[in-house]
Amino acid sequence: MKRNPKILVFTGNRSEYGLLKHVIKLIKSNLYLDLKLFVSASHISKKFGNTISEIKKDKIEIDKLISTSLDKSPVPSTTTLTAEIINEMGKALEEFKPNICILLGDRYETVGAALACHLNKIPIAHLHGGETTLGAIDDKLRHAISQLSTWHFTAADQYRKRVIEMGHDHKKVFMVGPLAIDGIANMKNINRIEFSSKTGYKFSSKNVIVTYHPETLLKNNGIEGFSELLIALENFDGNILFTHPNADEGRDKILEMINQFSNLNPEKTFVFPSLGQDLYLSALSLFEGVIGNSSSGIIEAPIIGIPVLNIGDRQKGRLRYGRVLDVRPNSIQITKGIKEILSWKEANIWPRKLETTNKLPSDFIVSWLLKQNL
Repeated sequence: MKRNPKILVFTGNRSEYGLLKHVIKLIKSNLYLDLKLFVSASHISKKFGNTISEIKKDKIEIDKLISTSLDKSPVPSTTTLTAEIINEMGKALEEFKPNICILLGDRYETVGAALACHLNKIPIAHLHGGETTLGAIDDKLRHAISQLSTWHFTAADQYRKRVIEMGHDHKKVFMVGPLAIDGIANMKNINRIEFSSKTGYKFSSKNVIVTYHPETLLKNNGIEGFSELLIALENFDGNILFTHPNADEGRDKILEMINQFSNLNPEKTFVFPSLGQDLYLSALSLFEGVIGNSSSGIIEAPIIGIPVLNIGDRQKGRLRYGRVLDVRPNSIQITKGIKEILSWKEANIWPRKLETTNKLPSDFIVSWLLKQNL
């Protein structure tokens, strides 16, 4: 290994950064690795919460901002935004000349970063490849990133097998477990009083977290399904914490509907753009259930042991890491589903045997980096 190879990590949104954070910190603290962090998309958008503040709060130096037009009105097409990232990323790669780029997941901004790296002959290590989300455009984007990548770190053995079936050398595909384990292993336990003090949320006898993202393969982007969820929540006898949807097409309409619901139900509704990974993970153990169609309801919440109601097809095909109830986007089914998950008496921590190495995912990845001749 050459001394201090430049390890580029790219992040474009809050959830992705939450998963990457511990990898980033370990690289940063290692004397033999030179971290280069590129930040883009919703992280640097006022409209989407300026979540770059979460990175700054963690005292991690940002080497380059990859600018986009996300704050323009109307928001440019995904095609335009991806092209902007390819262009700006290409310029930054020429400036920094990294030895390897670490990418996670499946979003359009990550595809842009992957294409720029591939065209500039920068090898890619892809995290969380091989997964399936049949209700989102991200599904094929994830596979495209895998095909542009040289090394792969998957969240489960079935995902590793899928990446190998795509034609990749089995010696370059590693099963490390879901990166959410890093955050869960390092999360700080807080009580309801502390959480309320930090957020302003008021706990009731029943409390649920709702995170609902656009279902991008549907013509209506899943708006009708979210409307059905709100109908069910009208009669929910408890308090509701909404987090904002991600930066996909249809987000503005969902956010408008959340705000309308909040205005009509001010006593039981609390809306937050982003809790940040640390506070979100802490919150999971304080609430009675999670509702929506987010990957956090398929991975993080079940691992911690919180009952989950998953709505629609956005996460169809993805491995469930614990107890999850899947329902159609229908208010009657959702209402029944809410009652059922709240009836689950005890949440068992680590409800299933996770497929992992003998190290945390971040430890494995950084140990692997140190062994490479980059």
